[in-house]
Amino acid sequence: MPKSEPGTAWRDLPAGLRAEARRAGRAGVLPADPAVQDAMIARHHAWLRRGKWLSGLVLVPVPVVLATTSLTGGPGQHWTDLAVTLALLVFGAVVMGTEVAGARWARIAAPARVAAALRDTRGAVPTSARQAGIGSPFIGLLLPAVPVVYLYLMIDSVLMERELQAEVAPGEPFDWGAVRGWAVVWAVTLLVPALISLVQVYRLQPFDRGPAARVDESGVWIRRLRVTVPWTEVVGLHAVGPGRRDGMGLAVQVRDPDRIVALSTYPPRLRRYLLWGLRGGNPWIVVDDRLLREPADGLLAAALAYQATHPPVAEPAAQGGWGWW
Repeated sequence: MPKSEPGTAWRDLPAGLRAEARRAGRAGVLPADPAVQDAMIARHHAWLRRGKWLSGLVLVPVPVVLATTSLTGGPGQHWTDLAVTLALLVFGAVVMGTEVAGARWARIAAPARVAAALRDTRGAVPTSARQAGIGSPFIGLLLPAVPVVYLYLMIDSVLMERELQAEVAPGEPFDWGAVRGWAVVWAVTLLVPALISLVQVYRLQPFDRGPAARVDESGVWIRRLRVTVPWTEVVGLHAVGPGRRDGMGLAVQVRDPDRIVALSTYPPRLRRYLLWGLRGGNPWIVVDDRLLREPADGLLAAALAYQATHPPVAEPAAQGGWGWW
């Protein structure tokens, strides 16, 4: 079958062949035709680009909403608020739908990605992947946005209380008690996202475009965990984690999650919070494509090549049908 351009390869395939490839991917079976495999990988890359492009628009509605609710008024205000709310709902649905569809396709294309990595001719050579930087994850922008939103909410609360008091008790001194109550409410409401954002910024350093992961002779180094997983601890490699909530990219199954936690260079007091998944006994670590500037295909190819030269010390446990490593 002649190979089409990567951007249109999947669309160029006959509908029946596409349906068959989807069924095979859902069953974890590799399509026999390499051209179909390449088309599935190209479509996965297209999903990644689309998801990152949409994530870049996540913060665009925020100043629009603030400007709309602050500068408009009058009898038609409720219609403006309704339109803004509907627009945000539609935008959120599009972003969420793209994320869900991309994650589903990543699982379908996973066998093809592993097969392509096994065919890679570069072999066991040191390979790294860079972080996405400002492009993603945008959660890094949440932290500086918290004080701005808090200030806006407080100003809005003061104005609302002034208008209410002017109607109920005109001429009376302004009661700051209600404002202090609003200050507590907004502080508690914003505290949780602020703490989550702080942890993510500390772990991912999203504004740094340095390496996020590296594969070499010593093992798999993962920046967000601050740990190098030695090859003696690697018992499985795949393009997605086994669970539907797991990420997509370079998925590493480790022999002893507690040992990986102990190897981390995070301060001991922080490991229980920053590596909570491994502390819970989950043996899978995923270097997610969405946090990288380029897909993790090169990492996966290098990891498979290095693993072939570093056989496991003992037979791994049963993998539940996951055979692509």
